[in-house]
Amino acid sequence: MNENAPESTGSQPLPAPLPPTPPRTLPDDARIPTEMRERFREVATLLGQFGQAYLDPELTAFTLELWRRVCRRQKLDCRRGKPAIWAASMVHVIARMNFLFDPNQPVHLTFDTICGSFQTNKTTVGSKATEIERALRLSQHAEPGLCRREFMDDFTTVQLSNGMLVSLRMAKQMGLVPPDAMPG
Repeated sequence: MNENAPESTGSQPLPAPLPPTPPRTLPDDARIPTEMRERFREVATLLGQFGQAYLDPELTAFTLELWRRVCRRQKLDCRRGKPAIWAASMVHVIARMNFLFDPNQPVHLTFDTICGSFQTNKTTVGSKATEIERALRLSQHAEPGLCRREFMDDFTTVQLSNGMLVSLRMAKQMGLVPPDAMPG
């Protein structure tokens, strides 16, 4: 008997458990060059599997968005190298940008978890992650589509007319920018 299964109270039968939801099929991204789509799908599948095991849907979407950006860049040839290295590197970049290495965060990871899950070398993944950040010129903790909103609000600064710098969050609270303003 399963200790965690809910017990029936009274004579009403328990509802049948919901079938597991199949992983979403990833549509082809029309903006990804045709010759890179097979590699895109291969790495996106690995990212989806990792995301189901370790991340929430928002963070999983960030890893997939980063992978789309990489596949669209000519400077980074996503067809070269092992898919697992690419996938681990995507997760590593998103983990850095969203403080996932901090155990105080609701979703947190260790570098060992990332590399162990993809069976990759830490040095290789770290180097590839840094290469990606530089090639895409990513802003730490303030990259729309790759960072949680609260980090973008806290780490993006707004210069006031008097020259003073305040966080985007503070500027929103002061009514200086609209509440839905994004870094730009």
